[in-house]
Amino acid sequence: MKRTLYWLTHDLRINDNLALHAASKSEHLLCVYVVDKQWFQTNNYQSKALGVKRWHFLQSCLNDFNQALLALGQQLYIVYGDTLSTLAKLCDNYQISDLITTKLPGTYEQRLIKSLSDLKPELAINTVEQYTLYEQAALPFELEQLPISYSKFRKAMTGLKPPTLAPVITSLPPLFDTMPSPTVFRPQWLPNSGYQEVKHGCYFSGGEQYGLRQLSHYFSTSAAASYKQLRNNLDGWQNSSKLSAWLSYGCISARQVFHAIAKFEQQYGKNSSTECLYLELLWREYFQWLHFSVGAKIYHFKGLAKTAPLTSFYNERFSKWCLGNTPYPLVNACMNELRLTGYLSNRGRQIVASCLVNELSVDWRYGAAWFQEHLVDYDAAVNWGNWQYIAGVGVDPRGGRHFNLEKQTTLYDPDGLYQEKWTKNTSARMVALDSVDASDWPIIAEIHHDS
Repeated sequence: MKRTLYWLTHDLRINDNLALHAASKSEHLLCVYVVDKQWFQTNNYQSKALGVKRWHFLQSCLNDFNQALLALGQQLYIVYGDTLSTLAKLCDNYQISDLITTKLPGTYEQRLIKSLSDLKPELAINTVEQYTLYEQAALPFELEQLPISYSKFRKAMTGLKPPTLAPVITSLPPLFDTMPSPTVFRPQWLPNSGYQEVKHGCYFSGGEQYGLRQLSHYFSTSAAASYKQLRNNLDGWQNSSKLSAWLSYGCISARQVFHAIAKFEQQYGKNSSTECLYLELLWREYFQWLHFSVGAKIYHFKGLAKTAPLTSFYNERFSKWCLGNTPYPLVNACMNELRLTGYLSNRGRQIVASCLVNELSVDWRYGAAWFQEHLVDYDAAVNWGNWQYIAGVGVDPRGGRHFNLEKQTTLYDPDGLYQEKWTKNTSARMVALDSVDASDWPIIAEIHHDS
């Protein structure tokens, strides 16, 4: 008898879920999501793996997925604690024969799978490829031969057969006969501050139903046909698809987005904007396979480069960057939006990343970790891959990107409206970059004005 535990991670959806479809063929099924204590602990980069905004979004995703499971006669069991010991204990308690989970490029998830396999060698573990647009077998090259630049990757992927969607799930196996009551307590280590929505900025409701709603809405409006013209705007819901948050937690799949683009093109015709949308999806794909290929190198200081970058860690500079208190008004506005809402436009992310690395000379990993804690749409491969790209230790053949902050301000906030919006009611003040010199002598800094 096949007794299956489905370990949910970044696949919180019913539709186009290959792992859930495989699990549906079991005799009994236990669907589990583990909220791990270490996610909320400060790491070596002064940040946490999961911040309040992301936690709020994740809770909504879990609740939405559970409601969908209930409609199919199933239920999601959320367990708080250590992931490895929790999974091992559940496998023992319910005599689990098979464990199914989505294959992810993250080294953290891969270590967990390896450790669980070592602890439970009799357990059949099935890691299902569905976080990427294509399965590895469909790639036109061996993973070890992954092109060293995105442009070469894009050319290699030209003409690839479109990915297919998973069959629709209409029923699921029953729960086990003796199931514990759902967890109702909240461990003390969970964030105790509620989500505070600001009066402006982007707000994301977690869950498959909202992800599908945004997917349908975006590709039924003129916004999709204007993406190329709007994508660099610093502000506005319609300046991009805003699908990244739901993609990150697997509320929708990359395959669903691909088919939505294709359907839009069939109805309204191809244009430069739909081509750009597809290329952005392909960028996401490239970073996933890059992470699979290089493993932990995506988190290393020197990344994929032969030498480490000429940056270090300056606590005061990093703190001012995080709090939007640098000498650069546009950077401050972007950092305030990120901290207050959990979101920042792609152009804004590039601007603040370039500032941290080039103007502030701070180790890029601290910025990547700060993004990890705060971005609602955080994706490990995309986030760390893009930070390496800016820092000059990634796949950019030009050796990093340095954005001229004055030029960026002139181009994307010429009237200062974005800066006013995100600095008007903040308590941070623009001051000199450093309060002490290289010998730790105090610098008398002139305070320019209240932000």
